[in-house]
Amino acid sequence: MKLRPFELTLVVVFGLMMVLSLILLRMYQPEPEIGQVALGGPVSVWGTLPADSINEVLRGLAVTQEAYKKVTYRYISPESFDTVFINALADGSAPDLILIPHESIVKHRTRLEVLPYENFPKRDFRNIYVDGAEIFALSDGITAYPIAVDPLMLYWNRNLLAQENFISAPTTWEDLVANKVPALTKRTPNRTLTQSAVALGEYSNVRNAFAIISLLAIQGGSALVTETGNFYQVKLDEGQDSGVAGRPLTTAITFYTNFNTVANTLYSWDRSQPLDREQFLAERLAFYFGFGSEARELEGRNPNLNFDIAQVPQGQTATLSRTYGVFYGLAVPRLARNKQGAYLVRQDLSSAANAKLIVEANNLAPVHRSLLAAGSNDMYGRIIYEAVPSARGWLNPDRARTDELFTQMLDDIRANRTTIPSAVRDTIIRLEQVYR
Repeated sequence: MKLRPFELTLVVVFGLMMVLSLILLRMYQPEPEIGQVALGGPVSVWGTLPADSINEVLRGLAVTQEAYKKVTYRYISPESFDTVFINALADGSAPDLILIPHESIVKHRTRLEVLPYENFPKRDFRNIYVDGAEIFALSDGITAYPIAVDPLMLYWNRNLLAQENFISAPTTWEDLVANKVPALTKRTPNRTLTQSAVALGEYSNVRNAFAIISLLAIQGGSALVTETGNFYQVKLDEGQDSGVAGRPLTTAITFYTNFNTVANTLYSWDRSQPLDREQFLAERLAFYFGFGSEARELEGRNPNLNFDIAQVPQGQTATLSRTYGVFYGLAVPRLARNKQGAYLVRQDLSSAANAKLIVEANNLAPVHRSLLAAGSNDMYGRIIYEAVPSARGWLNPDRARTDELFTQMLDDIRANRTTIPSAVRDTIIRLEQVYR
């Protein structure tokens, strides 16, 4: 049938309108309902905390926020995270958000978005979070939103202490050295260890050696590491007050190595021993320096172990309590594909309510002042919370490389290849190179 010009025109017009309608429908994105967030697409989150706790929070958010059904979390072990993340950046498959410990911040700093203080004033940051969380607040802005902290604690075997008529853990290093170590360390006549009071002095068989050495340096008043932009100054062996004499890291290493020196009266550990945590579980170690998050795991691995948790010892004359802590924060990679969504998800996950869920699920402690003030009814949490105000970390350039340098330092001292001051000085020089 032959169409008349008028009919042909109508067919063409309606055809074009249909094509245009299909195009508009394909491009149309409805405005979010009131109370709904607009993430702008899927958001991928990677982190070093177990997936169950994060996914539980995301499922809770998805109940009221439809967009959260497109937010995914991938757990990557702390040992593998740096390599996996860097490779992902290289091949263009970077995540939109990462949840990492502060010990990785320096290594990835140039790969992360920094939030200027104009957008998040440092005054507000300090009002919200505890002092130690300022490890994420650098000279040019905020690198990550703090979520939690895992403070170093002192675990003690109640049975072993009771046998020597001790009813509590030592609160000072002086008490540990003068009373607990002599009574709780058992040796054969040829000085072979059969029971140890404390595992200090070595690196390879002391699970948290890095944290313990850092703790001792921090308690000694170390200025740690300062930064301006991307320039770092290693002041581990310098005091915070230039007018105060002393070498904090040298003093820390001197004290630390007393415990693996056979001729020393404090000798209670050596490199022939198994990993300290295993000895503690086997009830052949009276004190174990472990992070607060380890309490439930220890309890699960040996239900018959009669242990408790306490604050780490302080110096008898110390006016400020200090412990080492690992702080966890949410950061946005510069190569994130959905930065808009990443910022919104970070805001939600780091809120006090959601951070509380993450903290409790991972046996960590909160960094929000409001959560800390509310306290904890958990048997271990109550003690761990008390350590949070005194927890501090430092800007480590590369944790794996630092472990190597500290191991070398202790090996050189043990083998008498150098003196303690020289070993510390050489370690700092090598550490400075890692920052460059």
